[in-house]
Amino acid sequence: GTSRRASRVRERTMRCASALARASAPLNACARRTGRGARARDAVALKRATVGVRRTIEIESIRPRTAARARASVATRASSLDDDVVVVPGDYRVGGVLLGVALLTGPALHLWTQFLVHGVLGGFLAFQASRVRFRFTRTDLEVVFIEPGADDSAALATDVASSGDNKLQGGGENRWAYDTITNWEFWWPGFPCLVYFKETQTKSDGQPHFFPIIMDGKMLYEVMLSRLPPSQNEKPSPSEWSLDLALEQTQIGRQIKENLNEDQLRQIKEMKGFPVLDDK
Repeated sequence: GTSRRASRVRERTMRCASALARASAPLNACARRTGRGARARDAVALKRATVGVRRTIEIESIRPRTAARARASVATRASSLDDDVVVVPGDYRVGGVLLGVALLTGPALHLWTQFLVHGVLGGFLAFQASRVRFRFTRTDLEVVFIEPGADDSAALATDVASSGDNKLQGGGENRWAYDTITNWEFWWPGFPCLVYFKETQTKSDGQPHFFPIIMDGKMLYEVMLSRLPPSQNEKPSPSEWSLDLALEQTQIGRQIKENLNEDQLRQIKEMKGFPVLDDK
């Protein structure tokens, strides 16, 4: 054991001596030129050569345990980058509501055309909710596909290519830089069903995108508020979400409110989300 340690010390000493020898040429050249009439560039060269030798000695003499700690520190910083990536989990409310309407219109009311339409659409959106994920990085909004039923964390390592080419909405991969998004809308705060944004990355004159909200609507809204450029229309705080606010967003909703009495108006102001499904 003692002989091995001595061998390692001799090896490090030889490496340092070799480094000093490699650096001696510029040092000697600068020393010959340095004198009473030395020019400024000689002094600068001397300083740089000295710093280079010092760094070489430090690197060559670093202990293995110190190197291991340095590698661990780099790995920790790399993994912390995931903290800047937000994956919005799937949500089955829109699909579930459509399937509920299908059950009501079909077996209950015998409206089989409506049953078929709502059932197919509800089933499709429920399936998409199990695999489509919105991912927000430091600079981009991305759409990725995971295996149905997989944990949402799987979306962190999934490539954008998994969602294919967005041919229905302008083409290209499903990744858009935040600074290319010129406007976004959310229908409706409190009862989210549809999200829209327009970007200039796909087309210079602007490409609109529409997505059914098959993910956590409130979380999606909060992340869009914090990371996307401001919408052209002022957006309310999530704490203000209610059925009353959702109805105010459309002409039909405002007409519905006009036919409600004071007690009903109070109730819709207190309703903060889907009954049973939402805590608030």
